[in-house]
Amino acid sequence: MHRFVRREAVRIGPLGARVCSVSPGLIDTPQGRQESASHPGMELLLRQTPLGRLGRSEDVAAAVAFLLSSEAGFLSGIDLLVDGGVCAAVRTRAGRM
Repeated sequence: MHRFVRREAVRIGPLGARVCSVSPGLIDTPQGRQESASHPGMELLLRQTPLGRLGRSEDVAAAVAFLLSSEAGFLSGIDLLVDGGVCAAVRTRAGRM
């Protein structure tokens, strides 16, 4: 998806269009709870999340609303990570080992 978004940003940018993707982290939804129940490693990810909580659907919706707004008018070809910092935490800890 990340490559697709970058490629499309180059292709459609001259037409005045933008394209971005959103990568949500652990989000408290029925499907998210079902996945957590069947994948014990997700509890470890939750404990490593710097914000210390699951995301909410409203968190993702707010990020998407921002990307669609005029305030994000110069963003294109990017992936917006909405994960409470867990990817940063995992990468930082992996780099220390």
